[in-house]
Amino acid sequence: MAVGGNAAPNDEYTPAVMAPRSDGSSLLAWTDKNTQSIKMASLTASDALGQPLPGVAGLEVHALLATPSGAALAVVSNDPDIYSSKYCQGSATPNNNVCGKMDLVRVDAGGNQASRTTLTKKGNADSVGAQFIWWYGHTARLATDGSKIAVYYRSAMSTARPNVAGEVDIHAGDTLKFVDANGALVTGGWDWGCSHSWSVRAAYNGSQWGMACHGDAYPNAMQQARLSTPTANPSNLQWLAGTDPTQRALGGLVSASDGFWMNFIQPGNGTLSLQLAKLPNSGSAPTQQSSVSVATGIDSSYPFRPYMAAYGTGKLLMGWKSGGQLMLAVADATTGSIVEGPVASALAIDQFQEMSSAPNGDVVWAYSPGGSQIKINRVAACKLLAP
Repeated sequence: MAVGGNAAPNDEYTPAVMAPRSDGSSLLAWTDKNTQSIKMASLTASDALGQPLPGVAGLEVHALLATPSGAALAVVSNDPDIYSSKYCQGSATPNNNVCGKMDLVRVDAGGNQASRTTLTKKGNADSVGAQFIWWYGHTARLATDGSKIAVYYRSAMSTARPNVAGEVDIHAGDTLKFVDANGALVTGGWDWGCSHSWSVRAAYNGSQWGMACHGDAYPNAMQQARLSTPTANPSNLQWLAGTDPTQRALGGLVSASDGFWMNFIQPGNGTLSLQLAKLPNSGSAPTQQSSVSVATGIDSSYPFRPYMAAYGTGKLLMGWKSGGQLMLAVADATTGSIVEGPVASALAIDQFQEMSSAPNGDVVWAYSPGGSQIKINRVAACKLLAP
């Protein structure tokens, strides 16, 4: 699909993201490299380019969510209050160290900005306690209960360097914030959670908010924090504690009435295996966990990862890469057993992208190879996967 301009290629920093809407259409957002801004458009129910939308200011967009009045976007932008010549975009630091802010931007049905809420703090990166977006933390996920929106994102924090006056050390972690329908911050969440959070997932299942992270230190485990309300004390569930963080990866997080389905990759006997498990609303361990034995030859060069979204009626669509190719299979969303596949797919998806479920049960996602084209990928629920 030709969107014009110069769309940034999909990677950790500049994914193209889409959000299905209740009427069968979708919204699309991406970073345009020429204008250094976020472009938006509507898509028809057949995934054709529809109406161009105004877009918003920003360097990167990391998640897009359709709302009753329009849409919400997680956007990274530069922030002069955070900027430090020592730690931001300097020759001694990585190229992607923007020292930026994370904003939750709400737009109306016409794509016009309705509110913009800055979630990061305003302290300079040189100062103790500064919290911002640095080079290793450009991932965000959105979830909603129909009114409030949870924004769960990887973040950075400056702390005093031991025994060196006036210097700071910058650490990686994650932050959870909530925003209401008018764009106001809601009390709750946390400034600093899982460390050094390599990836994050967010969902709401009607009674619990579920935030999953890939930790390598605090904790050295996969973890899901469950909250009944934004201000509730999180109930943490951990698994794969003490394992090599480069040999595991989070997949998709799908809401269920009694918890959340999650697929993930774990190490064992010198190889990687794909697992599917229920993360219950309460309890200290995953349940209904099973090895997806049809997932063989999983790519093992990090960052690898699996994918998953609700599919059709009572099913889950799972994906993983083998030999660089996306493989797909369908699981029963009650038992977790594989009911179709796997099949090899030519559909493109990057390691940080999410699959999304459309109201008709299809699974969709966007992918930009860079340039003037963006691909819309769809796995239709009305078609069976061939054996």
